[in-house]
Amino acid sequence: MIVARWFARRRYFRFSRHIAGAIRRRLIRAICLFLVLFAVHVLVMMTAEGYALGDAAWLTITTATTVGYGDISADTLIGRTATTLCMYVFGIFLLAQIATDVFDYRTLQRDRRRRGQLEWKNMKDHLLVINVPTEHPEAYLARLVADVRNTPQLADIPVQLLTTSFPEGLPTTLVNEGVTHYTAVAENTESLRAAKVSEARHIVVIAGESNDPRADALTYDILSRIADIRTKASIVVEAVDDGNRQRLLDAGATTVVRPVRAYPEIVVRAMIEPGTEQVLENLFTHEADRLARFDAEFANLRWRTVVSQFVQGGAGLPLGYVDSNGVHTNPSPDAICTGEGIITLIKDAAGVTREAVEDCLRKCAA
Repeated sequence: MIVARWFARRRYFRFSRHIAGAIRRRLIRAICLFLVLFAVHVLVMMTAEGYALGDAAWLTITTATTVGYGDISADTLIGRTATTLCMYVFGIFLLAQIATDVFDYRTLQRDRRRRGQLEWKNMKDHLLVINVPTEHPEAYLARLVADVRNTPQLADIPVQLLTTSFPEGLPTTLVNEGVTHYTAVAENTESLRAAKVSEARHIVVIAGESNDPRADALTYDILSRIADIRTKASIVVEAVDDGNRQRLLDAGATTVVRPVRAYPEIVVRAMIEPGTEQVLENLFTHEADRLARFDAEFANLRWRTVVSQFVQGGAGLPLGYVDSNGVHTNPSPDAICTGEGIITLIKDAAGVTREAVEDCLRKCAA
């Protein structure tokens, strides 16, 4: 009856024998059976052959591993019968089966880890990126990670993704940068726990659809789940609709930025230098601050004098100038500059004109 039940279980286990759980069960069973045979053979060698424990164990090991040094062997009928049954018939086969299962299990675990199906138990003090853009995620993440690696404060930080976008494994460009991932939906508390939200140093929540305001609802849901888990990490989130910024801040976000896919550097700036992202965002709009170029020739002017005169004259804050060699950004204060245009940061409502810029340059030369 027991044997019949065992074979019945084996019948449905064989359909899942390549699953990690089935391999683990089979491995444990084989190890236990081998240890029993090992112990039986050692006892028989000690009682029937009169060997000491060390010699009996040595004989059993060399027989099971098919090394067979030949320095000692079984001489009695009982000893030889035990060696044949315990080692030759079952032991060697079980040891080979154990080695095969160990290899298969490790291979399967590596494949599951490559696909993001295993939790990274030792992940902590890391950068967790939740979700990825729906369009060109690899290119965006490659630029984001490159900027992270080029930032001294984040150069050595582990980077983990929580997303369902790479079920077959991460692209090589990301793997080469040491990026790992966990394949799961972010709108699930257990998935967030598995991604070690509570252990992260920085968390970034990406809006999948950069033009769909409904993405903010998913971000809000993720923030509420993170709040339930509790974390000390700084949280940077993307908001498609500016009207949702305050709601996301109230939900636990440290910083809220617009989804600017061409410049993931804004997200990195927000992580390590909060507030700078607001300045950068304003430069992409025509609502408050903007960069303006005014064509006006000047020669041999000290840059600090130019900046001082522009600020005093209400012509904005010069950030660079243009000459025949191109654009020069943020020159040294003591640099002597000659050019044909000025790039200045102005208020949109300030109404700075070319005449005002030329007047400032004339005063610098005076």
